[in-house]
Formats: sequence, structure tokens, C-alpha cells
Amino acid sequence: MQIAGYPEDTTLRGNGRHPILEKETFEKLHRNEVIETRPHILHFGGFQVHKEHTQLLRIVNISPSSLRVSILGPETQWFKINFDKKGLLAPGMSEDIMVTFEPHEWRYHSDTIKIFCGELAENLVVPIHGYPSANDIVLPRILDFGSVAIGTSQSKVIPLSCKIPIQFEFEITVVEAHPDLTITPLSGIIPADGSSEIVATFAPMKHRTARAELQFHVAQFNSEPALVTVLGSCFPESAKLQVFKEEMAERSVVAAQKKQEEKAATLSKLKGRKKGPLQVIHPTFKVDELERTINGIKVPTTRADQHSTNFILNQTAGKLPLKDLAAFIREQREAADCRRQQISDGGQLEEEVVEEDKQAQELRFELHYREVDKKDKDKELKSNRASGEGPPDENAIAEVEAARRRRYDNIFQLRINDDLKRVESVLTNSNIAVPANFKPAHKPEWDECANDIFSVRLQVIERFVRAGSKVLMRVRAQQRCSMLWEAIAEAGVVDRKGCQAWVEAENKAAASGTLVKAEKVQQKSEVK
Repeated sequence: MQIAGYPEDTTLRGNGRHPILEKETFEKLHRNEVIETRPHILHFGGFQVHKEHTQLLRIVNISPSSLRVSILGPETQWFKINFDKKGLLAPGMSEDIMVTFEPHEWRYHSDTIKIFCGELAENLVVPIHGYPSANDIVLPRILDFGSVAIGTSQSKVIPLSCKIPIQFEFEITVVEAHPDLTITPLSGIIPADGSSEIVATFAPMKHRTARAELQFHVAQFNSEPALVTVLGSCFPESAKLQVFKEEMAERSVVAAQKKQEEKAATLSKLKGRKKGPLQVIHPTFKVDELERTINGIKVPTTRADQHSTNFILNQTAGKLPLKDLAAFIREQREAADCRRQQISDGGQLEEEVVEEDKQAQELRFELHYREVDKKDKDKELKSNRASGEGPPDENAIAEVEAARRRRYDNIFQLRINDDLKRVESVLTNSNIAVPANFKPAHKPEWDECANDIFSVRLQVIERFVRAGSKVLMRVRAQQRCSMLWEAIAEAGVVDRKGCQAWVEAENKAAASGTLVKAEKVQQKSEVK
């Protein structure tokens, strides 16, 4: 095990310096054979006065064996170090040191942290620099002017600001120049707690793309030059597009002003009206659906378990589920009792509601059949008198026929309304009732190998007739167009206004019966 530490005499001298500093030299940076510092230089740039600034310094053991390191802190009062001594550092382990910097004035500060390695390797030193800087300088990577019309100019400003009471000098080096791009000023001073502006101007003299490279230098410690690319283009349509954009901007401003004036006029009208009583509209809350009907099947929306799955699979499309069947039967019985009560009171039945549900119709028929069957059984068990009913008269027959006709009209109208609301095609496999004596006009033939030569000939003739008609229409249209162009040439028409005046003159001449030019053109065409 290698050990590097203090010598036996570690007492301070009269001048306050550590004895190691008088015997040893500390010149090497970054690393030696046994340890390495990360980072090798500490920079406290852009600090604030009377505030603590902290950075982490890490000393890593890069040797193959354990060792101890001796750390000598800064000598000035502006820098302090804080760390937990670990003792032996195993290979690959590190000693973490927190370096704190607390300045009290705007100036440059410097100090060092020294690492004593003894006889194992050369001693290391970590320089510390604290300096003010203009932190608010943000330069764009690319300064693009876009498209600028030829003969015009456009300028953009790059601000250089500083928020500390120290001024900085700057200088701009033109790495790649262009005659259409101008940068001013190329050097200057950023004032303390102020800002300076750099103006870039693009004045194209040709239709081309301009490019320039600028390098910014700021006179501050540890400053690196920043590269800025200035671009600008000019093409023939730039002036037109610029005028168009200005016109559109003016129109948008006028439209916004007009809209504001309309709002003001509407507001003034509303102020003149008398206010009525305040209407309170209560909020409406959406009620969650417990069930949703999809393709005739009820699907629960609040549960997603095995019970809900079985409930969906046990249903038949178009029929009520078992849990709703009892309530439905109760409603049908109440409706039947209401109808019997109306008949017993001597009143007229209301018009029957059209029901498209097949299950409801079957249930109603089943209930009516049970009532008739019960009456027949009561005749056998009880000695009641059953005189029967007389044959219906003409009025009763007419009422029954009228009721059937109304029901048919209602069902027909209901289906027509459903068809009008439908937006998708629906295919049904239900049977269609046709009269018993129905016979088709043409007997269907199912011979796929049949060859009807006469119909093929008729198709050829029909195509020829259509082609001939198209050719005749084109020839007539060409003749009329040529006549029209000759008439326009004789009238000396070359623009729209002249054509409009000529058409008006022709219309007046035709109305007064003095049309001569058209007759001449017609005669020329007949001679040709």
C-alpha cells in the first residue's frame, strides 16, 4: 500500500505559510502518475458580488493501489474549500471537494488548490479564477434577412448588453465579406449596466444570395470568439411580394378597425335598450347512460365484467332482454285494461300507436289470445249464458277498414321518414309479399353461355351514332366560332371594352331591324 501524506513537521512557520509550501513545488496541472483532477482549472465567470458561488472539484485515484492525498486549500479569503476526508482512496475512488467563491468587489480574483503526493509522483496544482463577465450577450448563430427587393434595404440590430458595473470592449472580424452586407460598428465598448447595438444592413444590388461570416470577440477572461452567419436573398418577384404583403397588412388593419367600429356601434345600441328582468338559466348536467342500444342489443356502459359479457351474449337482436320483459308485460297489460275500460264506458278508442317492434306485437297477440282462451274455459266450468255476437253491420265494417287504412298509412309514412333520415345503405333479407297471380313480363334465362349476336350489332350501331353526333356538333361549333372571329375582326374589336360596345351596338341594331354586318357574314359563310 502506497501512502502519501504530510511530513512529520506540519507546524506553520512564523509567516503563516505551511512548511510543505516552502519545501515542495507545485507546478503540474491536471494529472500525474497516481491521481487526476476534474476539472483541472476552476472558472468562476460572471459572478455576483456578496453571493456565494460553488463548484465541485474531484480528485480521482488512477493508480492500481490505494493511497492518501494531502490537500492544501486557497490562501486568499475569497476562496474556501469544504470536504469530508476519506483517508485511503481505493483505485478508482475520488475525493469530492466543494470550492466556494464569495467576492466583495468587481475585479479579477485568483488562487490555487495544491495537492501533495509526496514521493509517489509530482505534486499537482488546480488554478482558480474568478472574474466578471458580460453574461447577457446572446448572439444568433444565423442572422437571416429573408427576401429583400432590389434597390431597397433592410436592417437588423444585434444587442450587446451588460448588467454589471464594468465596461467591456468588443471587436468584430469580418471573416467572409459581401458588398451587399454592411456591419457597423466593427469595434466599440459595452457600457457598464448598459447595452450597445450592432446594426447589420442588407441592400441588394443584384438578384442573388448574399452571405457573410462575422467573428465576435469580447475582451473578457476565458472568452471564446463567436461565429455569426449573415444571410440575405433577392429574386425578381421580391418587390411584387413586398407590395402585396404591405397591401394585405393595410387591409387587415382596416378590417380590424371596421370590426372594432361595428362592435362599438352594437354596444351603443345595447346601452340604449332597457334591460328586462334577469333570466337565470340553471346548469344542466349530463346523466350517464347505464345502457346503450347498438344494433338492437343493449350494452351496459358502467360495467365491464363477466356478468356484462354474458348479458350481451344472451340477447337476441330486436328482442328485449329477460330483465326488462316483466316491466314490458306490465305496460302491455295496463294498456289492454285501459282499452277495455274505454270500451265499457262507451267511448271511442284512440288511434292505435304504430309499433314496429315484432316482440311487442307478438306479446299483445299472446295476451289477447289468453283472454279469449280463458273465456272459453269459463264456459265449460261455469253455467254462464253465452249468447254470442251478432254479425257486424256496414258501419262497423267501414270503421274497421278505415282503421286498417289509417294504420297502413301511418306505417308507410313512418318508413318513408326513416328512409329520408338514413345516410347509409341497408340490406335486408326479409321476404316480400307479391300477388299470387303475379307473372314477370320477361321470362328469366340463366344460361351463362348464351350469345346474343343481334344485341351486339345494335351496340355497335349505337356507338357509331354517338360518334357521328359528336363529330357533327364539333364541326358546327367550329364553323360558328370562325364566323364569330371574322365578325370580331371586321368590327375591329381588340379588348373587352370594345367587345362590350360592339355587342351592345349589335343588340340595338337587331332590335331596330338595321342589322347589316351579321347578314354579310352569313352570306360569306354560305358562299364558302
